[in-house]
Amino acid sequence: MFGKRAEEAEDAISRAGAMLDVLHLSKADLSPADRLFGQAREALNRKSYDSARVLATRAETLASTLEDRHRAAQKALGALRGLAKQARELGLDASEFDGDVAEARRVAQAGTVEDGVKIPDYNKARAMLETAVNAGRERLKIAQETANEIFTAELALDALNDENALITLDESDRVTSRGRALVDDAKQALAAGRFDEAKIAARKTEAAARQALLARRDAIAALHGAERRVAALQSMGALADVPEKLIVEGMVLLRAAKIAEARGTFEIANREAQRIRDEFRRASKGVKDAKEGLASLARSGTVPETAERALRDAQQVFKGGEYDRAAALASDARKALGKRHEVRERIARTIEETRRKLEELRATGTEYANDVEEMLVRAEEEFENGDFVTSSEDLKIANLLIGPLPGTANPAKSRSAPAGNP
Repeated sequence: MFGKRAEEAEDAISRAGAMLDVLHLSKADLSPADRLFGQAREALNRKSYDSARVLATRAETLASTLEDRHRAAQKALGALRGLAKQARELGLDASEFDGDVAEARRVAQAGTVEDGVKIPDYNKARAMLETAVNAGRERLKIAQETANEIFTAELALDALNDENALITLDESDRVTSRGRALVDDAKQALAAGRFDEAKIAARKTEAAARQALLARRDAIAALHGAERRVAALQSMGALADVPEKLIVEGMVLLRAAKIAEARGTFEIANREAQRIRDEFRRASKGVKDAKEGLASLARSGTVPETAERALRDAQQVFKGGEYDRAAALASDARKALGKRHEVRERIARTIEETRRKLEELRATGTEYANDVEEMLVRAEEEFENGDFVTSSEDLKIANLLIGPLPGTANPAKSRSAPAGNP
């Protein structure tokens, strides 16, 4: 029995020694287990086999426990160090993480007593590190969100700068310069851990940049629209001095970063070009119709001077770009032609009616039929020569000579109405 106890003690010491040799490869503080192992060897030398076996078993168990606890603490330490690295990459102050690591080391080295043995307090150190990791992860999550918002704001400012390059702003853009200052403030707040303040600055920058970008694009769209309308006017042969001048004024405002004013000027230029186009088309058609009407009337007689004068004036102001006035003058010319045409038609009808009455008068053998025919021939010649006034007067005389025809029930109705004075 004595030999068996000695053998068991030696086996326990051998296992514990092998375990310690392996675990010493880690960085765990196994000195408490080493001391127990040394006590086990001393007990074996004193032939206190039971004591030696118990001490060796405790040394083995303690070494394994310390190594497990150290490994868990190292895992938490690695996670915290990773968070500290991320914090530095985000530009954050990582001193708090460093402080947590130092405090965990101090707690572990201060140690604790278990079963009458003082050991490194890896459990408490691990718990402290894990608490720091959980808090750090939440903090870094917020910090990362804040950094993303700052990055988005910078992208918006870059897009705004690209737009500025396209329109070659001469002066520093207030939105861009203030945006850069706000981004710098946001980064400083982020580094100091003032995440809400950093987010507000970043969001304000992004919103201002996007709003300015949209305003610029609207202004550019208005500019292109005005340029297209002016080009269309020029292709039609219309004068576009006013919208062209407005475009130049708008470009000056755009280069001065006065975006709203520039856009308003381009929109006015667009509307002005639209107005000129409408008036040009209306005036062109009016002048064309007046010329055609004048030519048509000229083929059948003289043209009224008022119509000719109105058409000449319309053509003159049309060349000078006064399209609205040209349209009005062309309308006056057409009205004068219309009146002339109306008078001509009325006299033509009166001539036909007088000729019919003359034939009836000859049928009755009236002696003054020749006098009526003479007046009618004169009226026809004057009508063909465009002298509607004299023709109308001669027709009146001819109808007065005809008088009431025999057999007419109501002489008043039988008389032709005077042709009137054109």
